[in-house]
Amino acid sequence: MDFGIALLLFIFTLVVYLSYITNVQREGKSGLDVVIKDAKAISSALVLSGYPTNWTNETVIRAGLADGHKLDSTKLRAFKRLNYSITKKYFGTIYDYFVYFVDKKGEVLNINSVCGAGYPLINTSYNIKSAYYYQDPADSFLKDFMKNTFNADIYFDDDPGDENDIDGLISNLSKYSLLVLEHPGFPTSVLDKHYRELNNYTARGGHLIISGRLVAASSDKYLNGIRFLKRFGDSDKNEESIVTNSDEHLLLNVGDSMKFKQYYYVANNTPPPIDTDPDNPPDNPNYNPVPAVNFKNLSIYVNFPEDIAIARWDYGNGTVYFFSDFDVSAFNGNFIQVVEDLATSFIGGTCTPINISVISPKNLAKIERYLTYNSQVVKMVVYVWH
Repeated sequence: MDFGIALLLFIFTLVVYLSYITNVQREGKSGLDVVIKDAKAISSALVLSGYPTNWTNETVIRAGLADGHKLDSTKLRAFKRLNYSITKKYFGTIYDYFVYFVDKKGEVLNINSVCGAGYPLINTSYNIKSAYYYQDPADSFLKDFMKNTFNADIYFDDDPGDENDIDGLISNLSKYSLLVLEHPGFPTSVLDKHYRELNNYTARGGHLIISGRLVAASSDKYLNGIRFLKRFGDSDKNEESIVTNSDEHLLLNVGDSMKFKQYYYVANNTPPPIDTDPDNPPDNPNYNPVPAVNFKNLSIYVNFPEDIAIARWDYGNGTVYFFSDFDVSAFNGNFIQVVEDLATSFIGGTCTPINISVISPKNLAKIERYLTYNSQVVKMVVYVWH
């Protein structure tokens, strides 16, 4: 028995010793050699397509960013959203890394609203004017994001005594590049009053994201050339919806499903007539200067497939995205993050220069590789450090 115990202790000590020696050898060798090796491996993986070839954040086994040496901006955005610690496991590295892209002038590129991925060494700044409007504190999912990311002006409800109500928004509308209307629920008279300005805003090049109920009382009103409807009113329905088409700015996959808490939808089956008569009063509820074009059905309700839960269309020089609600359940992911990524994607932004000073590496490796993007040669830069 004593011999057996002694043997077990000897084996345990030997295993611990060998593990220690292995780590010491790697640490001693590690320095630069191992860091460079990992940097080469990471960069080699990123210039491939990954596995599976059309991977998503839910299916990825090995992340890659290029197809035939062409950078895939959709994969880059998806890669940016992956958990950083998990991506290190994909690459088989214990070290920190960062990847970004530069043009021939050496300036950091903003590709599909991504300035870089991995350990944060670059930030994105947004030099735009934007506004956010809501009428119910319970439906204000994007309020903090709009304020913190874009420094948006915030407007609330319809209060004649408050300069930051809907009238205040309309008076400042022309200075905004992005407008988010979250569950606006306008009284019909208010929508009629501001119908011309809201149509002109988008037609002249403004970007609009709108969710939920357009008007409080009516179930059939137009805005930006499209009909806004409701099927079940204000009650919580949690009706299932399925994604039917992909979109370059919206990170949803065909076949994704979700349940919207409230049931609203849009239709493009009876476009309103074009009405640009300058003699009509300013609050003309029929004013429609241009048609809605490039209407794209992105998600439909399973039980009522004719009802469109998410849509995108162009109106004049502007673009509109509609969502039945921002409040969803039974979705494999963070739906609010998807909507926030949409806003940053089609607004764009400026990438700050890379800031190595935020780290204090013992060993640092830099690998450069070349890809094409939009028919231009771009340089992919990968930093790995210990």
